Amino acid sequence: MSVEEEATPGTLLEHQRVTGREFWKDRIRDPEELKTRLAEYVLTVPIRSDVVFYESMSGARMMDSPYALFLQLYSDPDFNKIHHVWSVRSGDLIPDEFRDNPRITFVKRGTDAHLYFLALAGYIIGNSVLPEYFVRRPQQKYLNTWHGIAYKTLGRTDASPLGGAGSVYNLLQATHVLTPCPYMTEVELTRFSLRGVFSGSMAEIGYPRQDLMLNMPESSVLKLREALGLNPSKKTVLYAPTWRGNKGSARFDGEQLQSDIEALAKLDANVIFQAHHIMLRHIKNVDYGNIVVPPANTTTNELLAVADLLISDYSSIFFDFLATGNPIVHYLYDYDEYAEDRGLLLDKHDLPGPIVSTADDLVSMVTDLISQPYQPTPQYQQARERFCPHDDGQACLRTIRWFMLGDDSGIKQIEARTRPTVIFWGGRLDKTRKTEAFFDSVDTAAQPGDKDVTLLVAHSVKSNAVAMNRIKQLDPSVSVIARNDFEMIMTSEEAQVRQDSTSPQATKKRVKKRSRWNRLKDAFVREEKATEPEDERLNTMYRREYRRVFGDAKFDELVEFDMLSSFWKKLAQHARR
Repeated sequence: MSVEEEATPGTLLEHQRVTGREFWKDRIRDPEELKTRLAEYVLTVPIRSDVVFYESMSGARMMDSPYALFLQLYSDPDFNKIHHVWSVRSGDLIPDEFRDNPRITFVKRGTDAHLYFLALAGYIIGNSVLPEYFVRRPQQKYLNTWHGIAYKTLGRTDASPLGGAGSVYNLLQATHVLTPCPYMTEVELTRFSLRGVFSGSMAEIGYPRQDLMLNMPESSVLKLREALGLNPSKKTVLYAPTWRGNKGSARFDGEQLQSDIEALAKLDANVIFQAHHIMLRHIKNVDYGNIVVPPANTTTNELLAVADLLISDYSSIFFDFLATGNPIVHYLYDYDEYAEDRGLLLDKHDLPGPIVSTADDLVSMVTDLISQPYQPTPQYQQARERFCPHDDGQACLRTIRWFMLGDDSGIKQIEARTRPTVIFWGGRLDKTRKTEAFFDSVDTAAQPGDKDVTLLVAHSVKSNAVAMNRIKQLDPSVSVIARNDFEMIMTSEEAQVRQDSTSPQATKKRVKKRSRWNRLKDAFVREEKATEPEDERLNTMYRREYRRVFGDAKFDELVEFDMLSSFWKKLAQHARR
C-alpha cells in the first residue's frame, strides 16, 4: 500500500481497519503530540511477529543494508508470510516495482501510520537513527546496521566530548547491533559509548549491503549498464564525493565540482557521478555534459558493481569498493582544510589507493590505472583484510539467521560488557567543588581498569565549563551518555499526574490535542485498560524514559551526584540490576 493511497477497510492488515487521509498522509507537526501519540499506540496496539519495519537514513529511500535485508527476506519462501513496512519521507520515493504490492506497506515519516507501525512491528531494521521519541517495546527486536565504516570522525570527539545523543540512544535500544570489521567494532564501542552499557547482541558479520554488489548477476549488471547508457567498449569510472562541513552547516563547492566534472569528461571512459544524498541539496546549476548522473533510486552498491575504478574523497564508499579488488583513487584537494574542519580517523597511509590533489593529476592517475590490468598493491591488500574480512556475499543470510532466527552459530559475537559495571549519575551537575569531587570519583573508578565505567549527564552541561573540562579529560574507556533536554513521553492521562515538571497549561494542551487520537481510537482499542494508581503511572513514565536512553541496560553499581533533582533521582531508580 502506498502513502499516496487512501486506505480502505481490510487493505491494511487483516486484524485492523484504518481509513482516511489523516492517518496515512497528514504529518503530526507538534513534537509533543508525536510523543503522546506513540505512547497511545504502544499501550493499545498488539505486536505482530509477522511484520518487519525498515528505515534507512530517516526515510531517505529504500537503500543500504536494510534494503539488502528486505530483498533477501522478500524473496525467501521461508519468510513469505512476512508483511514488510518501509518508512519514507515522501510517496515519490517508492519504486514502481514495489508500489501497490500487497506484501509491502509504505508509511510517511511523522504520520499516524508511521507511529502505528513502529509500535506494531515485531522486527525493526534501521541503519541510522529512529525518531528521538522512539522507545522499543520489550517484545520487539531491533537491528541497527549502521551505514558505513568511519573515515570521518563521529560520535565522541575532542570537539564534541558528549557525542551524538540520538545515535547513542538508538544503538543502546537495539537488541542487535551489526558491525563489518574489528576496526568499526572498536569505533562503535568507544565513540558511541556502547562499552560497558550495551546489553544486546553485537556481532561482526559484514554489511548486508555488500551482497548487492558482490552477488549482482551478470544479467543485472548488463541491464544497469544499458539503462545508464554506458559504452561497453570503455572502462567505467565512478566519481562519488561527499559533502563538506557538519550537519546543520553542510555545504559543497559547486565551482570546484564544475571544474572537476570538466576535467573528468576528458577521460576516455564512461564516467558516472554519484553525489551523497546530503550533498545534493547544495549543488546548483552544474553542467554535467557527457557525465552520467544515475537516477535517484539507483542503489549505490549496484553502481559499484558496474564500476572498474572508484574516485572518492572522504566518503566511506571506498571501504565497500575494496571488496571488488578494483583500483581506488583518493582525490583529496582540500585535505588540510577538511581534516581540520571535520576531523578524520584514518591517516593518509591507511588509505588503499594513490592520493592526488589536483584535477590534472587525477585525470593522469585514472588514465594510467584503467589502461592496464590492475594488480592490488600490498597497501591495498592490507586495507582489504582490515576493513572487509567478512565481505563474502553471505552477510544477509548470516544476519537473518542471527537476528530473525536467533541462531548465532558461526557468528563472531562481541561482548560489550566484560567486567562489573558502575554508572556515575551526574544529571545537570553544577560549578561547585562537589562537581570536581564527583569527577575525581569517576577517575578513581576508571584507573584500575577492573570495571566498565559510565557517566550520565544532562546535555545542558555543555554550557558548564567546569564539567566540560573534566569530561574532556576522562579516560577514553569511560562511556559518556548525555541525556538531551527532552520532555518525557506521556499519554494524555499520564501527563495529568506529572505536576512536578508539566505546567497546568501544558497538560491542558495535551488533553486538548487528544481529539485526533479519539477519532482513530476505536480502530485499535479492543478494551479499555484499567486505570493505574497515580504512583504506578509515574513509575511507568520514568521506566519508559530510562529505556529510551539506555534500552535494557542495567548496572552493578550506581553513584549519584549529591545535588540531583527529583527527576534525576526517580530516573536513577531504574538503573540498578
